[in-house]
Amino acid sequence: PPYIATALDMHSIVRRWAELVPKVHRAKPELMSEMYAYCLAAADMGLPHEVVDSMMLSSDDAYGEGWDMIDNIPDGEVCSSGIIPNQSLHPLPTVLHYCQNYGVGNVLFSKYLIPSDIFTCQKPLLIEPGDDAMSPDNAYKPKLGGQKQELKPNMHKRNVFVTCAITSIVNEASLFFKLHHCDEADANKERTLNLLA
Repeated sequence: PPYIATALDMHSIVRRWAELVPKVHRAKPELMSEMYAYCLAAADMGLPHEVVDSMMLSSDDAYGEGWDMIDNIPDGEVCSSGIIPNQSLHPLPTVLHYCQNYGVGNVLFSKYLIPSDIFTCQKPLLIEPGDDAMSPDNAYKPKLGGQKQELKPNMHKRNVFVTCAITSIVNEASLFFKLHHCDEADANKERTLNLLA
């Protein structure tokens, strides 16, 4: 995903997809049956797809995604390009499918670690990577339990981009909530929330 299709074509695919998902799951429960069934349904309906490799980012080591665009950003502009994208300066993929965890230095982002009270007046904002995110000293991803996963240069750059982008986006949404629902005195705007703590 994402998929772009006419309503009529998508309706044809979805009807067949709904029939195939349970069958695929029964036959191969280890597969992502909803995704595999989609491919089967589209093929069965005779609706070929055009694959666009530059549209999405997901796993930092995946092929067939737009990581080349991130790899081409100069090191000094990686984090800022994630926070304030400028398509005319550095073309970027359209979709960030954040189903993985991303991190750099002492900052980790995982949607599974976001506290349920993130959008409250008292909860601080997420910590964000600093200006030195691309420093070789920060070429690791923190792991639960205090371990560190060393990152090769391209994985380091990819993790910096996504970590900067997603922590900034979550913080922007949290600030919006605080602005519209909290008294100024009660709105915690400190960037101190560490998802590993």
